[in-house]
Amino acid sequence: MDDHLPLPMTFRVMGPHERGRFAPDAWGHLLSLSGSGAINPLELEHIIERALIHIDGRIALEDLRGMLEGSGLEDGGGAGDNPTVH
Repeated sequence: MDDHLPLPMTFRVMGPHERGRFAPDAWGHLLSLSGSGAINPLELEHIIERALIHIDGRIALEDLRGMLEGSGLEDGGGAGDNPTVH
């Protein structure tokens, strides 16, 4: 068995129990991290599961950023803090 086979690509579809939990901006942030390649599909699944387990109620962007802060995926900056290069 080859341990170097590429991981299959997945597309996350939120179930009804998740749809109501993530605020739109929090879900968009996860999609942005995934789309940029900062996290792979397996990491996305783990982050979603961790958020659902560890954050009570609605999962806001600030909650998600706080959870990810120690993982190196968040730099502490808010949206729009990235400089634009022309």
